[in-house]
Amino acid sequence: MAAFKEHVNIATIGVGIVVIALYNSGLLTVYQSVTALFIGLAGGIFPDIDSDNSKPMQAVFKIVPIVFPLLIILLFFPVMSILKTILFWLFLSVLVRVTLLKFFLHLTHHRGIFHSIPMAILIGEITVLFSYDVVKIDLQLATIYGFIIFYGFIIHLLLDEIYSINALGVKMKKSFGTALKLYDKHNLVGTYVLYFLIISIYLLFMPNIEINIVNIYNLLFYQ
Repeated sequence: MAAFKEHVNIATIGVGIVVIALYNSGLLTVYQSVTALFIGLAGGIFPDIDSDNSKPMQAVFKIVPIVFPLLIILLFFPVMSILKTILFWLFLSVLVRVTLLKFFLHLTHHRGIFHSIPMAILIGEITVLFSYDVVKIDLQLATIYGFIIFYGFIIHLLLDEIYSINALGVKMKKSFGTALKLYDKHNLVGTYVLYFLIISIYLLFMPNIEINIVNIYNLLFYQ
């Protein structure tokens, strides 16, 4: 399995090449290119979020209990006194840290359902949906961001599979096939839920996504 630093370096290079191509094709501005690079880098480290001791998971434990409660307060309880806001934020922070995150770690295992191609697809869909419906950017740019995070995710999986091959001995390590997979044999229920979410999000929220993918492809290769 590749180390965290190697995942970051390879994801930066791989995503950077695609971002440069998108910028040169006029599909991204400078600011959007930088944003896309960071989104792709996030995709490149996301699969390791199911590892209890990974740096991404450590970062999640530090950031989510702080940021997530603030988002909840801003979205649903914007009118509160400073004292109530602080107390409510502290309560939600503790709740997230000791319950939700611990529950997540209990349900997942490293190289499980998060280390799979369908999870990459779902993350891409969620990125498109969030960018278009919440951030309110145009659908083409949202599609690019969704593709970029999917691409970074796939780079991570491919790199792990490459490291599963003992090239000198021309043999496969035991970890071969546990990263770039279509399902998790140890979590079939989670696999079914994952495919259900992929299909549901696509049918309900992104009926025009294929049109944007074709347009982006044509602009990149046939302009």
